[in-house]
Amino acid sequence: MRIVIDSGSYHSLNIGDVAMMQAAIERLRELWPAASIAVVTNAPRTLALHCPGTQPVPLAGRVAFLTDRWLGRADRLLPARVGDGLNALHDRIRRRWPATLALIIAGKRLLARRRECFAALAWVTALKRADLVVTSGAGVFTDAFAENATGVLDTLEFAVDHGVPAAAFGQGLGPLTEGALLERMSKVLPRLDLIALRERAEGTRLLTAIGVRPERVHVTGDDALDMANRCRREDPGDAIGVNVRVAGYAGVGTPGVETIRSAVRRAADRLAAPLIALPIAHHPDCHDGAAIRRVLSESESTSPPIANLDTPAKAIAAVSRCRVVVTGSYHAAVFALAQGIPVVGTAASQYYHDKFSGLNDLFGGGCDTEDILSADAGARIEAAIVRAWTNAPRLREPLLKAAETQIRSSKEAYRLLADIVGNEAESAPAWRRRFSLAKRRLAA
Repeated sequence: MRIVIDSGSYHSLNIGDVAMMQAAIERLRELWPAASIAVVTNAPRTLALHCPGTQPVPLAGRVAFLTDRWLGRADRLLPARVGDGLNALHDRIRRRWPATLALIIAGKRLLARRRECFAALAWVTALKRADLVVTSGAGVFTDAFAENATGVLDTLEFAVDHGVPAAAFGQGLGPLTEGALLERMSKVLPRLDLIALRERAEGTRLLTAIGVRPERVHVTGDDALDMANRCRREDPGDAIGVNVRVAGYAGVGTPGVETIRSAVRRAADRLAAPLIALPIAHHPDCHDGAAIRRVLSESESTSPPIANLDTPAKAIAAVSRCRVVVTGSYHAAVFALAQGIPVVGTAASQYYHDKFSGLNDLFGGGCDTEDILSADAGARIEAAIVRAWTNAPRLREPLLKAAETQIRSSKEAYRLLADIVGNEAESAPAWRRRFSLAKRRLAA
């Protein structure tokens, strides 16, 4: 049994995305203990640290396979009819004989002495040999990450075009207004065998709009809930956890950070509560730690150290020390709610309003969202923190029950996938599995 995972997050620097990938790998190995699992990545060493025992599939291979033209851009120098014909022939070869095209690309790159000459061949080979292709979350199906989303769709489309079962887990969709991405999704996602969503309202609406059949859609919550729930403490924490996300898609700038800082510090003083940093994103251009450090600093001249929470286990352990979590990051909220800890989400974009609203819906409350851009944002955030602190003991059990319900739903979705792929998958020949899958798809 060979499985390929495309998470849409290729550097393994967002701990939430890593947690979803770890959860997917754990559940797939429970279903198929002897499976070989490969992961599309840009960072094979980091992947090995987070997910030992997996094999890297170079992201550069997908890029090369889908963008490399065998004559470069010589078609621009030819008459339009000839150039169009060559490009059409190239696309036909890519669809019908992908391994041949990958070999041509490798030869070109060898002659040009370019790096990663055989990356395209590695990507094509991994997918053609796969018995199952899975995408494991990352929330890329939105306008802000259209390029990543298109890449994931390319992987999934290649799989279904070659008769390989394909599924998506832990998906958060929207907001989506980009016509090209919606059109691409409408051509690929309805062909998947199963799609599991981490929120109910927006995701189900979008999938219905693009033609995905309802019986293939399951609302399961986030796959990372399970590992966080297992690490919950018997005794509630006594701190306020803090995360701030400064990024273009988050809509938070310096004024927003200052609003959060003043509100958090006032609430901490009122409650006599320590503050704990909860960085989730560790990208060089989007590192939560820099903004969190500003919130935790006593003054302009101080710069407190921030714990290096560079694994899901470390981040979850830090969250467990909290009674309340104030966050601009979705997965800091997931790690808290899974442990029965209420959340105050700070949002300045529709992307994060939708994310926190989805969590509040599935948990039946416990995840208030405050708009950083509102005129009285500071006072509202402070009041929400105090309210969550006061209600934390009462909210703990309902939040834990909601988490357990979602965990069961998520595990059931993976078992449904096993039924689709076939329980005999580890021993049956690939042609037989794909023939059985084709019959099921035709009958559906």
